[in-house]
Amino acid sequence: MYQWHKNIQGAINDIDRYIKNQKDDALALKCLAEKQGYSEFYFSRKFREISGMQFREYLRSRRLAFALKDLRDTETGILDISLKYGFSSHEAFSRAFKKAYGIMPSAYRRHPVPVVLRTILRPFDCYISEIGGTTMANTKGTIKTYLVTIPAHKFLHIRNYDSIGYWDF
Repeated sequence: MYQWHKNIQGAINDIDRYIKNQKDDALALKCLAEKQGYSEFYFSRKFREISGMQFREYLRSRRLAFALKDLRDTETGILDISLKYGFSSHEAFSRAFKKAYGIMPSAYRRHPVPVVLRTILRPFDCYISEIGGTTMANTKGTIKTYLVTIPAHKFLHIRNYDSIGYWDF
């Protein structure tokens, strides 16, 4: 099982690298499965078992996350961004973006709002498995911190004097 976790993590790292380098042909399930030495069906089943989501769903959400960053940080046209990240048309990109984030890409570009991004999966602890995480000590970058103001919200407190511990409650 350990080897499968390591293989899936390698495939996940490859996905991000291929998206950044715009190698759409290498992102095919067939190519990633062959690279690991397994059939498409078996690779896709193990990917879902370990990561908790379908391969295609993960790939689409990562492409959208990269596209969202480009929408926010660049002035590149929406059609160019959609084609860059493997969407067949502006409409297909807009539908997927609206479904994932609840806002149209053009509206997000005008007024960026906080959205929930699909970050890279880490299906197992990289420190235990001795891959990844080792470069943190070698980085010379700075850590950026920022404060976020959360709007007022209600707090509900339930008191139960009969329970002895957490699980009783």
